[in-house]
This record gives sequence, structure tokens and C-alpha cells, in this order.
Amino acid sequence: MSSSEAGSALSLEARLARLEDIEAIRGLKHLYAFYCDNGYDADGLASLFTEDAVWQSNHFGTHRGREAIRQFSAGNRETITWALHCMVNGRVEIGADGRTASAHWNLIEFATMVALDRSSARDAVIMTANYDESLVKQEGAWKFQRMDVHFHQISNWDKGWVLQPLRKG
Repeated sequence: MSSSEAGSALSLEARLARLEDIEAIRGLKHLYAFYCDNGYDADGLASLFTEDAVWQSNHFGTHRGREAIRQFSAGNRETITWALHCMVNGRVEIGADGRTASAHWNLIEFATMVALDRSSARDAVIMTANYDESLVKQEGAWKFQRMDVHFHQISNWDKGWVLQPLRKG
């Protein structure tokens, strides 16, 4: 059965609930970007994840549990002094059970980071990544259960991603 056939087999209430869930997940992702872009609000970011969540990246390691994610987010304030997360091309799929979901986003991010030599200088940086996420609905609210972030570029603006695809700091 195609997704359009499955959609037409659902009641109007079920279809509306599915759309509301998709919008709630989009809102959750926007809130994630908001907290990142406003000083890496560690408590705010941690509140978006389940207690046993995993945040994993090919560049920034694996952080297991809400508290580890909170600590990681707080540490980002030390190296990323300004950020603008542009989450684009979002795709959200609600599970048949209505309590689980998956999402995929592309990231284009502009940031100011501490210079690689750890001097007082700052570097203008551009980042691109893919986010693949598993979500769960807990007590009526969607939370991230797993977030896998694959960075393609983390590059100083003046060097670009051809010469510096993934800077080290």
C-alpha cells in the first residue's frame, strides 16, 4: 500500500493527529536550533532529549544520557561564541504506533569559533551536516531519543571547505 493509499485509509482525526505530530517535531527541531544559537543553552538543549538519549557525531564524539548532552552543550559555549543553525530540507516520518518518529535535516551553519591556535582571535566558520534522528512521544511531548550528526565541512571562511574540510578545533 502506498503512503497516499495509507493516508486515505486513515480517519480524518488520525490524519490531523499525524500532521500535528509532524509540526510538533518541526517545532522541537527549531527549538534545538534556537537554544544552540542563543549561547548553547545547555539546560534548554538537554530538556529536548529523553533521559537515555544519545547524541553522536563523526566530529564531536558520542554523548550518552541527558546529563552528558547537557555537559557537552555547555562546553560548546567555550569554543563556539556565535552560531546560526539553518536547518533545511526537513523530512519527518511518524511511526505506525504514533509514538515514535524519525527525522532527517540538513544543516548549513555560520559560526564564530575560537581560533585553532587557542589565541584570543576568533575564526569565521561555515559548517554543513546531516542530522538523522529518532524521536519518541513521552507524556504527550516529542523528545529526541537519538541524534546522529554527520559533519561534511567545518571550515574557516577564509580557507573554505576544499582546503580545510574538517578543522580540528
